[in-house]
Amino acid sequence: MALSSTPWLLPIDFGYRVDNPIPDVQFHSHSYFEIYYFLEGDCNYLIGDKIMRLQPGDLILLHGMTLHRPNPAPDKPYIRTIIHFDPAYVHKLLQPELASLLLKPFEELGNIRISLSAQEQSEMERLYADMYALYEIKGHQRSITAYDRFVMRFLELLHMIRGWCSQPVKDYEHRSYKEHHVQGVISYLESCYMNVDLTLDDIAGALHLTKPYLSNLFKEVTGTTVFKYLYNRRINQAKILFRLEPGHSVSEVCHSVGFTHLAHFSRLFKAAVGSSPESYRKEIAMSVRA
Repeated sequence: MALSSTPWLLPIDFGYRVDNPIPDVQFHSHSYFEIYYFLEGDCNYLIGDKIMRLQPGDLILLHGMTLHRPNPAPDKPYIRTIIHFDPAYVHKLLQPELASLLLKPFEELGNIRISLSAQEQSEMERLYADMYALYEIKGHQRSITAYDRFVMRFLELLHMIRGWCSQPVKDYEHRSYKEHHVQGVISYLESCYMNVDLTLDDIAGALHLTKPYLSNLFKEVTGTTVFKYLYNRRINQAKILFRLEPGHSVSEVCHSVGFTHLAHFSRLFKAAVGSSPESYRKEIAMSVRA
């Protein structure tokens, strides 16, 4: 079951046991929250400044604008259940104190992975199957009632997640020296992505790796190149700055995230986002005023 390719019309979007391949997935970020549940496959997941080697039963909570990209093995099934939801909708449904409590794991734990026990996986999968049965009634005569019941199950899911996060969360460490090295690259880039003169020599030297080894290893583990990651990290930071500092000019944002030339920044931004930096800035400024 694939996520719908039609425009997102509902405040909660649910993809149950998604199994479609993603041969050329790009780095992306979004303003909504995401609950990602890994069921089967061989996948490294790059989220913000973390590289995660997934195991079946891993649950990931993603917050807002964090840059992320899965890198599943192309020769194995890749099965996951994904929920996208608007946190503002949770605030509309519930009293402020309860809404804040249920959203706290997404907002304060930093895109965390929860490794569910066998019992927790069974509980999760029963709830997901129930949610899917209600979600698929869309378009039928009783679809509104069914979606309302689906939302109630979704709130139950948030309560479950809150309970799992009330105890110390068990997370896996890096499972190989390759992931350890790539994590080092990502952490280094996170600390200096805004440096305009950053080169592959700088990165390799800081981590005591040769350039060919660094380039090949990063591509193998993440599915992308070091500089594609770097440019996407800069573009994502620019999107965040346009939201947080709408009064800043495109040129100011361009230089603050590490680009030297405005034309280069504009070209990469439009390719990644679908609109020019100036159009994006104006759109965000209008939404803030509204």
